[in-house]
Amino acid sequence: MNIVAPVLAPSQIGRHGYASARFERSRGRTILRDSYFRVPLQIIRPLYPEGEEPAHLTLINPTGGSVGGDFLETEIFLGEGAQVLFTTQGATRIYRTADESVVSRTRIRLEKDSVLEFIPDPIIPFAGSRYRQEVALDLAEGARLLYGETLYQGRVAMGESFDFTEVALRVDARLNGVPLLTDAMEIRPDRMDPCSLGLFEPFPYLGSFYVLGGKESVLDKVTEELDKILSDAGGVSGGACHLEGPGVMVRWLAESPVRLRWAFDEVWKVARLSVLGRKAVRLRKF
Repeated sequence: MNIVAPVLAPSQIGRHGYASARFERSRGRTILRDSYFRVPLQIIRPLYPEGEEPAHLTLINPTGGSVGGDFLETEIFLGEGAQVLFTTQGATRIYRTADESVVSRTRIRLEKDSVLEFIPDPIIPFAGSRYRQEVALDLAEGARLLYGETLYQGRVAMGESFDFTEVALRVDARLNGVPLLTDAMEIRPDRMDPCSLGLFEPFPYLGSFYVLGGKESVLDKVTEELDKILSDAGGVSGGACHLEGPGVMVRWLAESPVRLRWAFDEVWKVARLSVLGRKAVRLRKF
C-alpha cells in the first residue's frame, strides 16, 4: 500500500518567529532587562567575554533554516548608555521556496549614548529560494552603531551560483527622527545575470558595513582608512563613503568566502577601534 503525503498550503508551512530584547544600564554594566522569543527564533542568555561591557547577545534559529512563508521578526531596544554586541549562532540559511518568500524584519532602537554592534553571520540563499530582509535603525543623539552584513551566491559546495529566485535587502536608518540612510537592493537572477558587467562580475560574494553616529572627524578618518584597505586588497573590490550625516557606508565584492571574511574582519577592526576604542574580538559560537 502506497501512502501519499498530503500537500500543505503555504499558510500551513510558514512560522512566525519573534524575538525581542530590552537592555538597560544598571550598576555600571549593561543588563538584559526583558526578553521574549518564539521559535523559530530563540535568544541565548547574554555573556560578558570582554568584561563588564559590552553584553554579548546571540540569536539562534534552532530549526537550522527558514522555509517559504516564515516571518522572522526581531526587536532590540537599548536604553541610555547601554552597550551590546548582537550576533547570530550561524548562517541565515534560506531553503527552497515553493510560493511565499521568507521575510525577516528587524527593528532596533538606540537611546542616547548607547552602543550596538550588530554582527550577523552570512546569508546563504539555496537554489529556488526567495528572501526579503528589512532592517530599521532608529538612533538617538550620541548613539553609535556598527552593522555588517554578508551575502553568499548560494551553496557553493553544491554547485549553486545565483540559483535563488530572489533576494531583497533593505536598511533604513534615522538619527533623532531624521532620515540618515536608505540602502536597498534586489537581486533577481531570472531578470538579469548577476555576473554581467556592472554587477557582481567575477566577484560573487557581497559585503556591506554601516558605521552610524560618532564624531565627524573620526568618521572622516575611518572612511579614508577603509577606502584604502579595500582599494589595495587582492581578491576584493569595494570602497567606503562618508554619508551626509554622521555615518559611513562600506561595500565590497569578493572572489571567495575567505576574502569576504577577511575584508569584513578588517572593516570591523578599523571601525571598532576608531569609533568605540575597542579591539575586534573573535566571536564565540555555540
